[in-house]
Amino acid sequence: MIQANTEILHRSDSYRILNYKCYCDICSLSEPEYNNSFCVSFIRKGFFEYRVFRHQYEAHAGRLLISKPAYEHRARHIDDQPDVTTVFEFKPEFFDLLKEQYRASAGWFLDNNDLHALLLTCSIESDWLHHHILEIVQSKRKIGLQIDELVISLLHQIFSVMQPVDDLPLLNDQFKKYHLATVEQASEYIRSNFADDISLQSLARHCHVSPFHFSRIFKAALDISPHQFLLQTRLQQAKWLVTNSSKPVNDIAFECGFNSVEHFVTAYRQQFQISPTNHRRQLA
Repeated sequence: MIQANTEILHRSDSYRILNYKCYCDICSLSEPEYNNSFCVSFIRKGFFEYRVFRHQYEAHAGRLLISKPAYEHRARHIDDQPDVTTVFEFKPEFFDLLKEQYRASAGWFLDNNDLHALLLTCSIESDWLHHHILEIVQSKRKIGLQIDELVISLLHQIFSVMQPVDDLPLLNDQFKKYHLATVEQASEYIRSNFADDISLQSLARHCHVSPFHFSRIFKAALDISPHQFLLQTRLQQAKWLVTNSSKPVNDIAFECGFNSVEHFVTAYRQQFQISPTNHRRQLA
């Protein structure tokens, strides 16, 4: 029997943000369950299988699970890998609006009754937005309208560019048991310390693994190198400051971990096809 706790972090007119924590330490398969809501779930820790109509998905850090309402599913956990997941749970009427809004890009999934769920690699932008929302709803400074806007931005990031994908590669049992926690520790360390001069050796040391194996482990789980994860995290934080604050661009560059303004501007332009100054001017 699966033992879990669900905490409501935030409630809006159209959705809820839930913090789901599983406490299982022995492998088990749930009884059939039904989603009553459309859900977008970000797996922060642990691992579980999500079984739904001809599909069996492996969910872990670096992946997001999208599940439709009114379909039966079962979940299976493995020993000593209980998951911690952020769930964005949307009301039926909002799901109808979502299908209408993103039919051109995501209708192949949203309108397909044979696809009950979908597992995707989580982009760095979606990862950053998810953790930014999580930070706000867990703080005392949460503002409903701000959270609503961020949730809409998160949905746009996911569904505006959604393309049919092949099944994601599976991790072997040894990797799940010994290395998933390493990847979770490393990604959390990068998110918390992106402004610092992080080296491969310091990351490996923080996670208690050999630097010779660390990059391979990280990329196998997240499909991105540690360096690119760090750079993209810095750029997402910089983008937020450029578009939501009046801080000088020079200050933003150093605050986000870039050692020169020139390097920052070049990286920003490569990522967003616009310079930070012009990006801010465009939104003025």
